[in-house]
Amino acid sequence: MPSGNAPTVRQRRIGSALRKARDHHNLTVATVARRFGRSQGWMSMVENGLQAIAPEELSDLLDLYEIEDGPLRESLLHLATHKPGSWERTYEDRISAAALDLASLEEDSAEIRTFQSNIVPGLLQIPDYARKIIALGNAKHPHRIKTLVDFRISRQRVLSRPDPPRYVPIIAEAVLHNQVGGDAAIMHAQVQSLAGAARLDHVELRVLPSRASEYLGLSTPFHLLSLRPPGRLTVCVGDQLTKSVFVEDENEVAAHEEIFERLLSVALSRTASLRLIHEIASRP
Repeated sequence: MPSGNAPTVRQRRIGSALRKARDHHNLTVATVARRFGRSQGWMSMVENGLQAIAPEELSDLLDLYEIEDGPLRESLLHLATHKPGSWERTYEDRISAAALDLASLEEDSAEIRTFQSNIVPGLLQIPDYARKIIALGNAKHPHRIKTLVDFRISRQRVLSRPDPPRYVPIIAEAVLHNQVGGDAAIMHAQVQSLAGAARLDHVELRVLPSRASEYLGLSTPFHLLSLRPPGRLTVCVGDQLTKSVFVEDENEVAAHEEIFERLLSVALSRTASLRLIHEIASRP
């Protein structure tokens, strides 16, 4: 479905931070609106993520709340100054707002951590593999498949740009053996592609071995995106059957970060993971 004018995760994160800062100073919306020269309605919409705020106005509000230079201020101003790239704009009327939000956050991430128990993460999928996965979930909408595949592959450019984010995907060992659509050739090509990606300096691909499969019950697939500049803002995105769900509550994000660290602690080392992937990729 098209993105429309749905509030973005950027607006919600800015609004949440502003509301927390206002509460910290024991100020009412009416008081801040009066001091700031804006209506209460406008202030409420900003705090609820329903209204974008210009970087200049955000800077003035941060001054009012005494949020000085540092990671939090820099992150919030960066969120407010984001402008979608040309490739993102081409999909605005054809891709859901949540998918565009995810791609936008990936572009602005200093680090992306991913846990996938069933399939290869989207940022590492080859086109044929992505097409099989997407077609399975869009049997009733075959006309959308090409657009969705093109969009997924376009997202991958974030890993090949001059200043890529650090990318740490954890995949279950079974992912390396699951044949998508029963096509062994596609899976063989996909594993070979994974072997190449795992050699990149900024990619730390880790495999959760079958002997630790009980840990798969800790969570459904999710992504942790730590935004630039690093230090304060992390968003969690959970994968569900038909959509992605953004988890922005700090306690819930922290819980997912703890789960990720537990999974990382039992995953094969980077070297051992690469060795296993190479072994599977070399099989005829």
